[in-house]
This record gives sequence, structure tokens and C-alpha cells, in this order.
Amino acid sequence: MPTVDQVKNKVLRMMAKNYNITTDDDGDVILRHESAACSVSVSEWQPDREGRNTVVVISAPILWEVKRTAALYEWVATTGQSFIFGRTACNVSADSALTNIAFEHNIIGDNLDEPELVATVTALISTANDLDDELQQKFGGKRTIDL
Repeated sequence: MPTVDQVKNKVLRMMAKNYNITTDDDGDVILRHESAACSVSVSEWQPDREGRNTVVVISAPILWEVKRTAALYEWVATTGQSFIFGRTACNVSADSALTNIAFEHNIIGDNLDEPELVATVTALISTANDLDDELQQKFGGKRTIDL
């Protein structure tokens, strides 16, 4: 099975071939599209279990500093879970009255192929780009481009 570093290098090559990217200090790949951004990272996942060793985590922040409300959590728990690729999640904010919303999807990295990665990343960042405007109107907060 490939190591995390081997899969990171493979992801970097595939992403650089298909997108205009940057990387952060951890080696995660960053992609921007209109008002959205997306990161692609690789980590270890259940070593030696059924031969799977790595997971590719694709995450696109939708909104930052959104007021925690019942309506927001209902949307995240219902509509936000109904996408074919990706799901919404509320993540920790520095202010306990606020949350950050992300659109996320994981795929196994050990046998990752380029069409799978490209289709998944494109679907996630495109959906996040649409959702940031829609959800900002409903719930407030800041889009990635607004930071």
C-alpha cells in the first residue's frame, strides 16, 4: 500500500495538471474558484484494515462566522446531507455563538485515479461556490472571498 507522502505527491501532480493550485505549509493543495476555495489533503486512515491506508479529504469552506441557529442546524442536517458528492458540516469557530460551514467529501487514496479526483474536486468547489451565496442570504456569515 502507498504511504501518505506517496499519495500526497500523486494528488499534487494530478491537481497541478488540471487546476491552477497553490500549496500550504502542510503540503495541502489549495484551489480557488470564483468566491469559493477548496483544500485537498491526505492523511493516514485505518492502516492494515482491508488494505486501506490513506484517505483524501476535500474540504471547501462555505461560510465563516455564521450565527448558530436551529434553522441553520436543521438545514445542515437535512438538505446539507442530500448531495451526491459532499455534505455540509458545521465546524468550530473562535466565538461559541458562531460556526463555520464547510462542504466536505472523503475518498480512499490508495488506488486513487485522476478522473475520480478531478470529478470530485470539481463537484465540491462548484457546489460550494453556489452554496456560499445561497446560504449567506439565508443565514448570514462571510464567504471565503469576503475574508
